[in-house]
Amino acid sequence: MARPTILVVDPDDSRRKDLARGLAEFGYEVVSAENEAEGLRFATGLTPDVIVADAGATAFASGEVLDKLGGEGKARPLLVLLGGEAEESEEEPVAGVVRLAVSGLTAMGVLRKVHTALVGLELALEADARFESLQGTFQKRPLFDLLPELARGVVSGRLLMEEGEIALQDGEVIAARAGRVRGFKAFLRIARNAGGAFRLLVGPPGAEREIQKDQLSLMAAAIEDQHRYAEAVGKLPDLASRARLEMGPAFFSTQFSPAQQALLGCLQKPLKIWSLLDAVTAPDGEVLEELTRLHQIGFVVFEEPEYNVRVLTDSTADLPADVALRHGIYVIPLSVIFGNDVMRDGIDITPAVFYKMLESRKDVHPRTTPPTKGSFLADYRSLLRRYDLVSLHITEKMSQTVVNAREAKKELGDVLSEVRADGTQPVLEIVNSKQVSTGLGLMALFAARMAQRGLSARSIRERLEDMRERFHLLFVVDTLDYLVRGGRIGKARGLIGGLLGIKPILGLVDGEVAAIDKVRGGKAAHPKVIELLKERVDPEKPVVAGIGHAAAPIWSGRLRELLHEHFTITEFLLNEIGPVVGTHVGPGCVGVVMFQPTEEEAPLIAPLPTAE
Repeated sequence: MARPTILVVDPDDSRRKDLARGLAEFGYEVVSAENEAEGLRFATGLTPDVIVADAGATAFASGEVLDKLGGEGKARPLLVLLGGEAEESEEEPVAGVVRLAVSGLTAMGVLRKVHTALVGLELALEADARFESLQGTFQKRPLFDLLPELARGVVSGRLLMEEGEIALQDGEVIAARAGRVRGFKAFLRIARNAGGAFRLLVGPPGAEREIQKDQLSLMAAAIEDQHRYAEAVGKLPDLASRARLEMGPAFFSTQFSPAQQALLGCLQKPLKIWSLLDAVTAPDGEVLEELTRLHQIGFVVFEEPEYNVRVLTDSTADLPADVALRHGIYVIPLSVIFGNDVMRDGIDITPAVFYKMLESRKDVHPRTTPPTKGSFLADYRSLLRRYDLVSLHITEKMSQTVVNAREAKKELGDVLSEVRADGTQPVLEIVNSKQVSTGLGLMALFAARMAQRGLSARSIRERLEDMRERFHLLFVVDTLDYLVRGGRIGKARGLIGGLLGIKPILGLVDGEVAAIDKVRGGKAAHPKVIELLKERVDPEKPVVAGIGHAAAPIWSGRLRELLHEHFTITEFLLNEIGPVVGTHVGPGCVGVVMFQPTEEEAPLIAPLPTAE
């Protein structure tokens, strides 16, 4: 990767020298000028790729130098202006100009901000408002595309995502963390699950080396682990099941592999399969493979989860697959139709693929279809043999999904009247969530936790119907076009045609899209969302919150910071808006949902203990 040539224009002698020296150590070619006149002369003669200048240098601060240098088909350089305190502005940023607030910063602090801006330029990643990190989404920049770019740029720092963290030293992966797991195993788990937003903190890696493999070996191992994991999961029961050691006559004469020995060592008492994945150091795919073999030869038996109620939701909940699996939530897919292609949400098409198709196939607007009555019948018949069911779905005013679920229930008289072997009679409760995406996802999590705490299907349904009126969902879209074309504009139809310079704040009112408020300019939208949420919940009391975004990591990151500044958040869910919901809101949408539980509800919906 060719490094840009940098011109540093700064009358502050100490800062100029520190910047020039530091940037040169990062491998950049640096020229420095001590005043504005010298800077203009160097800029004209050298045509640098980047100019770092003090905001007091008038010719540079006004941006006129960019017009001179960018004429006659030449590329305009990036201009980085070093100024005072950060100020909020409703003005849209000028293309090619980065303003850094450096007042009070040490020389190292200024260097880190400038370096962050430069790495962002090289990698085409956008910085946050304070230039403390670069942000992106694995939808647009998959992990295995990003890592080679970081290696070519010899970038050090920390790559943060919901799934964990990867530490980099001079472009090499040196450490990783995913929950309680560290090192090589953690990297493999991150590679398997990473699919949402990420932040890159340019600077020290924050960890000692614990991974010795080179990048190609790491990626090859991750691909192998993904295949082994997927194949093994298909052969195993619910991963919330407990594995129990069964020592038969041949146990002491059997030769066990190292991974099998580690598994058996952990099974001195029954453990959930999820817990075994954390307890054994081998890669997850290998652990599940060896667990399957131990089961096949009779030394491990599985005990199904003890809860009697299972939660079923649909793919518009946009729940991360790992979260749904760990909570035993069954997800039935809606479908997206692109021209003649019919793809099941989350099975045949992922958010990353969907948003690329949306960008490349602009002549075709996708459509969506709900699960059929037949799909519900098949799933209900299968699950009701063992569980009572709570079937929780997208708001009825946006989809026929819950209608088809009710129609399927009408044809299940034989199943619902049949007494199981244990003497119980199946129960099926169907709930219109009046929510979508993150709101529906949080509601499904709450339902699953109540089920695992022993509440009946009827009690869960009653509580959900009480809670749903206190789920506050607000969202902002880049354009109303997708809502209009998909027929989901609802009560916000009056906004069409009158939005020049205005950004509407939308929400769900009784399950239907409605205009809640509006602001002038995009930057004012998120502060207004915070203000509206404060009118709906008590900011002094704990809340559960979530953000869903459609390929908009920067805006979702800024909104998340504001939420944590203004509310006491006991649990936070970040999810990608999937293909079905994305069809109707379009890329760039960012939504927030907030729920404030009562004192009675809080312990029922709280995260389940991780201890066995």
